[in-house]
Amino acid sequence: MTDDLRLKVVTSSINGKGIAKLDCDSFSKLKLSDGMKIIVTYGTKSKEMSAKQDLIYLESTARLMRLDLKYLRIEDGMKVIITRKNDPKPIMKPVSKGKKGKKTRGKAASLDSF
Repeated sequence: MTDDLRLKVVTSSINGKGIAKLDCDSFSKLKLSDGMKIIVTYGTKSKEMSAKQDLIYLESTARLMRLDLKYLRIEDGMKVIITRKNDPKPIMKPVSKGKKGKKTRGKAASLDSF
C-alpha cells in the first residue's frame, strides 16, 4: 500500500465540490472504498474530499469538480498529490474530577508536618 500518489487532474463535467473520482488502479493502490476521505494537495493548498472510483478515465488521473479546482488553484493537466486520510485517533480518557467538579491533586503537606 502506498501512502500517496501523484495524479494528473481532469475537470469533471458535473458542477459541485467535495468529490474526487480516481482511476481504478490508483483507487486500489491507496486501498480505498467508495466514500472514504482523501486529502488532495497542490503546493501549500490542501482539501479533504470523498473518494469515488471512476471507470471512465485513463490511468493516473483524478477527476475533480470545478469549485475544488478553483480552491486549489489548478487547471487540467496539472499534477496533485492524493493522500489517504488517516484513521481517527483513539479517544482519550477524560480527566477524573473530584468533589465539586475540581480536578484532583496530589496530597498536600499539612502545616503540622513541618
